[in-house]
Amino acid sequence: MPHVKLKNGYKVHYIENGTGMPVVFIHGFLGSSWLFEAQIEHFSKNYRAIAIDHLGHGKSDKPEEEQYKLSDLAKYLDEVLQQIVGDEKIVLAGHSMGGMISLIYATTPDFARRLRGLILMSTAPKLQNPGLIKYIEDIDAGNLKIVERDSVSTILVDLCFHRSYKRAHKDLVKEFIDLTLENKEFVGVRTMHSIVLDYNVEDKLKTISVPTLILTGDKDIFILPKESELMNELIPNSKLVKFSPKIGHMIQFEAREEYHKAVDEFLQQI
Repeated sequence: MPHVKLKNGYKVHYIENGTGMPVVFIHGFLGSSWLFEAQIEHFSKNYRAIAIDHLGHGKSDKPEEEQYKLSDLAKYLDEVLQQIVGDEKIVLAGHSMGGMISLIYATTPDFARRLRGLILMSTAPKLQNPGLIKYIEDIDAGNLKIVERDSVSTILVDLCFHRSYKRAHKDLVKEFIDLTLENKEFVGVRTMHSIVLDYNVEDKLKTISVPTLILTGDKDIFILPKESELMNELIPNSKLVKFSPKIGHMIQFEAREEYHKAVDEFLQQI
């Protein structure tokens, strides 16, 4: 099982295949590299495709003493990348919370030097979803748990998948639920707190200089398409692609062929 060890001793898991320019995929809230297995297979035909489990997620270590702030996860990401690819420049592709970590990375000069390109998937420069704010309020009040089957199979699944895709892919959704339930409650609570309370890079978007591809689904109710439209306005060298019809938050599943086509074209241009 491939992993690297951070300076503090934590192990971070990743998967990879292929050779050439590194394209690094990082997952969202309570996800793992499993979410990009199809992308590793597809893009490894022409690139070195890598997917990383954030600390606390997937097969990476889950230390309880960590706070799991997005800014810390970005620092750990840089440490992991230094071990995997050295000083080679990469294209960083982040989905949802992974896109937020990617934006922190791209707006931090010491990290941004590593980037050749940026792919922002179903993400935002700050949280503006009142439903998610209520979600964390209910968790803090003890009315709700994050890593609990009813919560995952109703709240999280409904936020992540459009209902038409969910009906047609019951086995995949079940696997998504089962893998999400392998997470620790304290990781979910702390990462969601960071998203809600201390994440905002909107005023830094104009500093991003690398080519940027912004991808969203037309029916994403987790992170609304208007967030992608805003990023496209503020990031200088960016292109927006909105997948339709009836494409929700999990664009790499729900619009796989169109997703691969858009990313392939972007990678060829840079």
